[in-house]
Order: sequence, then structure tokens, then C-alpha cells
Amino acid sequence: MPYPLIRLSIGRTNGVAHYGVIFGGGEPLTACATHSPDLAPIGDRTAHQTCQSCTRALLTLTTPPHPGELDARPAAGAGRSAAAHRPIPGHLLGYCGKSLDYRRATGKRACANCAHLTKTLEALRGRAGELILPAAQPCHSDDSLLWTSPGAGPLTFGHRRNSATGQTYCGERQPTVPHPGAHECPACLRLWAEEETFRQMYTLPEMRAHATEWEADVHGAFEERAWLLEPGDRYTISGCAEAHHVVAASRHRYDSHVDLVVYLPGEDRVTDARVHRDRLLGIQRPFTDGSATALPAPQREG
Repeated sequence: MPYPLIRLSIGRTNGVAHYGVIFGGGEPLTACATHSPDLAPIGDRTAHQTCQSCTRALLTLTTPPHPGELDARPAAGAGRSAAAHRPIPGHLLGYCGKSLDYRRATGKRACANCAHLTKTLEALRGRAGELILPAAQPCHSDDSLLWTSPGAGPLTFGHRRNSATGQTYCGERQPTVPHPGAHECPACLRLWAEEETFRQMYTLPEMRAHATEWEADVHGAFEERAWLLEPGDRYTISGCAEAHHVVAASRHRYDSHVDLVVYLPGEDRVTDARVHRDRLLGIQRPFTDGSATALPAPQREG
């Protein structure tokens, strides 16, 4: 029988949360091989911190691979002959958590931490068989989605994100957990309604014209991480057939995600998107003067 992949923790309300399964006899098994008879199922919106290894395991299990995916890459900034890391599908991120280079690794030495997570995932699959997985994160957001801090109660205010700034509309501390049942923050709602009116009246017509003219322009194409996206770029992402035209991008040095405002030609709408900073994308960028040399080389994070 298939087992659902669920959140597990020793603490009921806080602590570290893991992803794993509970077998028929009550035996828990986690994706990171954490062993404890006290592990028990917990809800989706608790105040727990998620185990980093289990977070990467979930990405591995739920992300569609990028076309032409490589099976080994060096760490970002390292030479091609450095230790080979196993990439998480659809990401320039290793099983070990290191940011990776877009090129293939040529070194014969394999990363021991990547090998360890590979082994624990194989053990989970081997014992559980077919897994019922949580839904993957969508590549663009539900416009009505409200966000709160982890562990927020049912009567708390939920906030809307402004993806052009990476903050909430009302200026509250950035929430990180979607909470569909939360009450709408009045300040966020008012400012979001003003922004939505501007998008419909001005941004949407401009982006329609931009997308229409796109095919006639000259572009350069490269594959890189979402961290490098700039306004004016067009990108594709594994698991979605839609092209995404970047209207605005917000990123902060220590954020795990890039917040975007994008235009979707197939749906003819401007919406928000939140993409993992190391997500591997196919990116097109206009040349500034029509020459191939004008396309800026992808810059690494400093």
C-alpha cells in the first residue's frame, strides 16, 4: 500500500519537523534517517523549523527535472575537476545543500553528503514503496493567498506579499507560511487593491505589447539559477509549459527565494511568482545593441 509523506516531530507544537512516513505498526521513518520512537505526525502550519535535509529531500521528490538535466555538477565557484555533487532535479542545488555550477563536473571524487542523502532517500523508497507526495509548489502564485508566521492561530491576520518589494503590503515582518483560513489584513487589502488596479490599467497592456514584440527582437539564451533574473527577461521552468516575462524582481542576500511579478502570455495576466533562488531556469535576455557580445555573462553572487 502507498504511504503518504507527512511532517513528523518529537514536539507537538515546536521543535524540528521532518518529512517521512508512519508504517502500520506505528514505526516512523524519515527522509534524513533521524531515528526516534517519539516521532509523531504534526500539522502543516505549525511553528516547527523544518529539517534542512528533509527540505532538500522534499524538493528532490516533488520537482520535475530540467530538460537535459546533468547527473553531476561542481560547487559554484569551484573548478570542474572539484568534487562532483548530485543536483536536486530542476535546481542548481546539491543534495548536500551547496549551490552548484551550471556545468558538468569532471572530477572523480563524489560528495559524501550528497551520497548520504541519496542513500537515505533510497532506503525510504525501498521500505515505503510508492509514496503519496505533498503537492509541489506552483511556479506562480494564487493571487488570493494569505501568508502568516509559522504557528499562527486561526484568528490571526493573513497578509499579502508585494513581490515587487519582497515585503508585505502593510509593512509587517515577512510571513513565510500560506494560511488560507486567516482573516485578511485590512491594510494589505487596501494597498493590494490599488496595486491590482494599476496592474490592470497600465502594466497588463504594456506587457501584452512587450510579449507581442518579443519574437521579433534579438535575444541571448542561457541556463542559470533564478537568482540572476532581471526585469525584461523571459524564463521557462520545469513542470510548466508557460513562458514567464519578468516585470519586477526582488531578492535579498540571505533569502531562499526570489519574489517576482510576471506576465503570463498564455493566461494573459500579470501575477506574482516565488521561485527558489537555486531553481534552474531557461532564461532569455534581450541584447542591448543587437550583438551577441552585448549579452551580459551570468554573474555569480558575491
